[in-house]
Amino acid sequence: MSQDRELVVKILDSIALLVSLDKKKIVTYADEKLHPSEIQLLMHLYHIQDTNITAIAKEMNLTKGAISQTLSRLQKKGIISKEMYPQNKNELHVQFTDSGEQLMAQLNKGKKSIEGKYRRYIQALSNKEKKTISDFLDKMVSIMTKS
Repeated sequence: MSQDRELVVKILDSIALLVSLDKKKIVTYADEKLHPSEIQLLMHLYHIQDTNITAIAKEMNLTKGAISQTLSRLQKKGIISKEMYPQNKNELHVQFTDSGEQLMAQLNKGKKSIEGKYRRYIQALSNKEKKTISDFLDKMVSIMTKS
């Protein structure tokens, strides 16, 4: 049983470390500091391209106010431009500025580098090992979201 307990402690410590590293990760681009919440929203907008504040808030597990504030900060930093649709206050027209497009290229390059490292590791695994990892991650998310 102590082996099981040690593994659970290692899992929880690893999660805590990853969360801590993510919270400390501040990116500087064009003399502007971007915080993790800003980067996460930028990545969401870039890949999902959803401009409904309510939908974004729900998907990111944040309040509509937090999304609006973050978008305003990004606009002030010159990363995005935004306009409200007059017909629907929950809908925005968000565009990346030229500076924002360059930032996203930089962020995506970093993300692809990390993805490549994981891909090389995973390619060496058997299908059974891959399924075990996938099942474990699904279960971990399920446990953490129900806590």
